[in-house]
Amino acid sequence: MYEQFFGLTEKPFTIQPDPSFLYWGRTHRLAYAMLEYGVLNHAGISVITGEVGCGKTTLVHRLLDQLSDTHTVSLLSNVQKGRGDLLSWVLMSFGQPFANKTHVELFAQLQTFFIGEYAKGKRVVLIIDEAQNLSIDMLEELRLLSNINAGKDQLLQLILVGQPQLKDLLNQPELLQLAQRVGADFHLTPLSKKEVQAYLETRLSIAGCERRVFTERAIDLIAEQSRGVPRVINIIADTALVYAFSAEDLVVGVEIIRNVVRDKMEYGVFGLASDDVVVPDGKADPSGPDAFVRSAYPTELPKDETSSTGGDADAQSAPPESARESKKEREAAVAKSHAVDAVPVAKKKTAQQRQKTDAKTLSDLKANVQTRAEPVPSPKPASENTSPREETAITGVIVVGVDKNISPEAAIRSVGDGRAIVFASLGASKEANAIARKSGAIVVEESERALNTGGRARNAAYRQLKKVAPHIKYVQFLDSDSVLDPDWIATAERFMARRPEVAIVGGQVKTTTGAPIEYSTLADRKRHEDDGEIQTVIGGSALMRTDKFESVGGFRGDLQSTETTDLCIRLRRRGAHIWRLEDAMRLSDPNARKQEGWWVTAEKRGYENAYGALLHGAPPERLGVLDVARAVFWGGIFPIVVILAAALGGVGAAFLSPLTPWQIISGLILGIGLGVYVIKIIAAIIRRGLLKPSSWVRGFCAVIGRFAEFIGVMRFWLGSRRPSRVA
Repeated sequence: MYEQFFGLTEKPFTIQPDPSFLYWGRTHRLAYAMLEYGVLNHAGISVITGEVGCGKTTLVHRLLDQLSDTHTVSLLSNVQKGRGDLLSWVLMSFGQPFANKTHVELFAQLQTFFIGEYAKGKRVVLIIDEAQNLSIDMLEELRLLSNINAGKDQLLQLILVGQPQLKDLLNQPELLQLAQRVGADFHLTPLSKKEVQAYLETRLSIAGCERRVFTERAIDLIAEQSRGVPRVINIIADTALVYAFSAEDLVVGVEIIRNVVRDKMEYGVFGLASDDVVVPDGKADPSGPDAFVRSAYPTELPKDETSSTGGDADAQSAPPESARESKKEREAAVAKSHAVDAVPVAKKKTAQQRQKTDAKTLSDLKANVQTRAEPVPSPKPASENTSPREETAITGVIVVGVDKNISPEAAIRSVGDGRAIVFASLGASKEANAIARKSGAIVVEESERALNTGGRARNAAYRQLKKVAPHIKYVQFLDSDSVLDPDWIATAERFMARRPEVAIVGGQVKTTTGAPIEYSTLADRKRHEDDGEIQTVIGGSALMRTDKFESVGGFRGDLQSTETTDLCIRLRRRGAHIWRLEDAMRLSDPNARKQEGWWVTAEKRGYENAYGALLHGAPPERLGVLDVARAVFWGGIFPIVVILAAALGGVGAAFLSPLTPWQIISGLILGIGLGVYVIKIIAAIIRRGLLKPSSWVRGFCAVIGRFAEFIGVMRFWLGSRRPSRVA
């Protein structure tokens, strides 16, 4: 219905369990790890519990997709007491005959089946979903089945999946023996507020969406109303997309979510979890068994605070007509701001024009819908507007605009709430600065000339950051073409607290699509992926101690390239350590700079290698020396030698052997030289994986790219903007 309008290949928020849309939240990762642990370590019984709609069945289907042919697996999801003999259900699930047999015959047949599978080298796994519906007698019978073994090997592995009542059932005194046989267990909880945002973005991305659809305030309201339950999130988000499509609104704002929840309350059925679920802020809901019904159908939906730019709430005291006109103006203003938030800088003007029309359509549609007036809260004092988390956050974030055509909005919003964020744009792009302000960042107001290098931009942003957050212990630098992993800053802070000798820590780079990063050369991949202590972090993204950063005077502002590498080396000379963790630090869009092309990228790499070699090419660093040597030899010296040899061979043949055509001699020498490059390409393909299509392209580009690298090296050597060495 709405897929084409939003650029989707399929519906992202269906309520059917689909492993391809699985979001790996923290508890989902742990729950799946326990499932895998139970299967791979032959745990007799594994138990996974969780609230209704939290994704238990999806995890089970994911496990079914991953199990190999070495396992015989059965899934039962509709077994209940009073609906037949349990052994009959189990035999039916494994495709074995079960009709007209006594209980003893059924047990004997199951035992024979288990032994037969074991003889074939297969492990039998029985998964029972909705296991809270089983009776005590049924669970005891399952325990007896788990006793069947061949020597020290168990023939049946049992996985019980159910709602929280299953935990209470297993804690019954009658099931003590069964509970003691549980080798792996985990309780799945709802998603946190941050995870709800990542959940929505992950499912939209899997469905083919390439832009931001839900505004931040809309996501906050979805998290609040769903209590972090994935199934309810899907219901709200799917309905919201329908509402936005009907109004031709490119962005789902908070007003649309309010209307969805209100309509569900008044006209629909809105199922939520039980009353003992843990809410996303980690506090139990104390308000009784009807608390979640009241939460789903609130008497008054959450109200927004007004500001100098206007809000979404209606004024109670305004006359009906003026209130309606005021609301239309506010919705148009909100739609404009959403347009800036949702699209890249290069497309902003077109999107704003479209959003003006969309806002009018949305306003006309809502004029016919009865809405509840919401009181306008009085403005808070300035002291109350400061987030308490921002006062205590020990890490500030600096986002650097590295490309005028890439919006910084995604990078800034990936930081989350509660941390001071400063944005500095190389070239001081006014459009990028405007988007950064709307996204919640403080913008460095400098001239384009003042911020003409990465070092100057980062230093200016750091000075601004220390003014607004002088208490911070760490600073996270991030380029605008990437987004932070939600767990990275907390992970890095814990590591730095344990390792005071480490000055800079980086992490792994992943892609937003989930595909592996494709590096141009194997050496480049090794530099980016090796964890542990390293010589230098690659790129402009890393978390640093502020005192160490200040001790070396920050970045060198005169460098046109490799300013982060230079900073790392200067810190190491003072005894500091640089580290890379195996955890994900940032997510990079592989298509963000795809238009640049591999040849231009290789030429820049050659320039940067020569730049680094001049700065720190001496021992012990020898930065970029080997890379420059390879580029010069394979991109310059070797082909020149081959061409000269072919020319001399042709001349020699013409004078010394007139009967031999000189073209054959020259062609033979050129062919030998070409054959050497072909051999190198084949070797590069084999190292990357002969059967992977991308290996052929990457292998070719890695070898032929040496010519581009050589051009980059020569451009640096022959240029005038060369940095001075530092001791």
